[in-house]
Amino acid sequence: MSNTPTMTLHSDTDSTSCSNSESVERNSLNSLIEGKDTSFAGDCTNDCAGNQCSMTCSDDPSQLKKRKCICFNSIGQSVWGVILIIASISGFIFPPLDVMLWEKLNMRPGFPPYDWWADPPDEVKMRAYVFNVTNHERFLQGLDSKMHVEEIGPIVYLEKLKHYNMKFNENSTLTYTAERFLIYLPDDNTIDLNQTLIVPNLAILGMSSYLHNANYFVRSGLKLLVKTHGSEFFVKKTIHEYLWHNTETILETSQHLAPGLVPSTNMGMLSRVYADFIDEITVKIGPQWGHQNFFKIDKVRGLSQISGYDPEVCPDRLTGSTEGVMYHQHLSKDDILYCLRKTVCKPMPLYFDKEITLEGVPLYRYNLSENVFNRVKNGTDCYAMDDPLPDGISDASKCFYDFPMVASYPHFYTGSPPKDTFVTGLKPDKNKHNSYVVVEPMTGIPFRAVARMQCNLRVNNLSLFFSPEYRKFSNIVVPIGWIEYNQEGLPTHVRYTIYFMVNVLPPLSILFFVATTILGFYLIMKQLFSHEMKRYILSSILNIKKQKTSNLINNGVLAYEKENFLKNDSKS
Repeated sequence: MSNTPTMTLHSDTDSTSCSNSESVERNSLNSLIEGKDTSFAGDCTNDCAGNQCSMTCSDDPSQLKKRKCICFNSIGQSVWGVILIIASISGFIFPPLDVMLWEKLNMRPGFPPYDWWADPPDEVKMRAYVFNVTNHERFLQGLDSKMHVEEIGPIVYLEKLKHYNMKFNENSTLTYTAERFLIYLPDDNTIDLNQTLIVPNLAILGMSSYLHNANYFVRSGLKLLVKTHGSEFFVKKTIHEYLWHNTETILETSQHLAPGLVPSTNMGMLSRVYADFIDEITVKIGPQWGHQNFFKIDKVRGLSQISGYDPEVCPDRLTGSTEGVMYHQHLSKDDILYCLRKTVCKPMPLYFDKEITLEGVPLYRYNLSENVFNRVKNGTDCYAMDDPLPDGISDASKCFYDFPMVASYPHFYTGSPPKDTFVTGLKPDKNKHNSYVVVEPMTGIPFRAVARMQCNLRVNNLSLFFSPEYRKFSNIVVPIGWIEYNQEGLPTHVRYTIYFMVNVLPPLSILFFVATTILGFYLIMKQLFSHEMKRYILSSILNIKKQKTSNLINNGVLAYEKENFLKNDSKS
């Protein structure tokens, strides 16, 4: 018997190596023809992205599927393409800056807008200026018809604002307590607080003005008290005393006799201003109110109007004003900003002036109206007093226990009243004495703000006291001093945040969404093109394989060789 090699045509096991490229190709084509899955055939060390995977040919296909490397297959890339296009379109419709501003309306604790407001930066400086009377003796002797005053200052303090006791209400409002107080800054001061001044005796003039139309016995009693205590119409005080501890013995006696007439024995200018500077404020927040009403005051101490004013006569309301820490968003040039300052006891309107740029950020400047202290001609003037004040002066007594305090611009710089009407020595200057705020219009955050106002004592007609000394002070407005509140910028991190939001974020968002749109379309078009190419190539391979198989089966030579081989095998 000849040693003829034998082989089985239909072997159940494949003895060839997994690395045999011809076998791999043959098995792949056979699988394509027979409709079998070839996802794990071929080179087991390559995945769909060409990366290396740890798998062997002996692994079970079900196990290989579980350990298959995660990659972007055609379906995944198509899905990502659709997601990127939808996200880009949404980004164009709802820009990130608008989304951030809309979220700011909620003032959520833990987010930057709330944290910055809850603990405002120490950037507001208060500068106080006082007036020294240089001709008091000549005035009392009748040699000079008016007092001559000399300005001394500034005395610089840091005004600290604290917000606490926050309460979020169900009607989309926020109630909180706002407290303001001053901190003396020795390094910023060049004025000696022990320097003495000659100033009008505010106690005598204030009580005399308050009782100017009282009955004869009350006026006579006041004159007797003044004489008994040896009080003078001009007194010598240090600057510190004049600002914080301006007391007179006649005030203490008067308070015992008439507590309602003298609520406080301290007539210090700053002491009076900051004696009652703790307020419970309710503001509007949330999308319900929109951008235009964001953080506008709803009530102060539960009231929509300053206590003491008749709501039927006085149309002014606290509703719609702000503390000046934040204004509403998306400001326009037609908007009127109302800022509440208890020093003047009324909301103060600011009107658009011009566009400016500071530190690369486009801003709006709003100026305080120059006729804000003028008389209203339609019969609804809240701030005229019983004996009407002239233009340029506004009643502030309701915020000072009905003491005859009136507010005006410093040095009467608007010309209402003319600077020498009541005293001489004033030097009005618009650049030094006006008020304004510079606001970033998108966010409503003030970059800079300057508020200046003068405190004055209104002395009514004292002719009924029947005394030449009293008569000298009749019908005048005595300047006590004036105050400047100056927000001298913002903390660095707040400035950078606003700069990013206004200058960087909008163009960056456009570039980003354009890029994601292009990427999304690229992924989709790539898969469509790739899918068409795969269909064309696969169809070509299948057609070629089927033709070869058909030719082999129909080949007579192959049939003859097979029959001859079987015969030889049977003989052996």
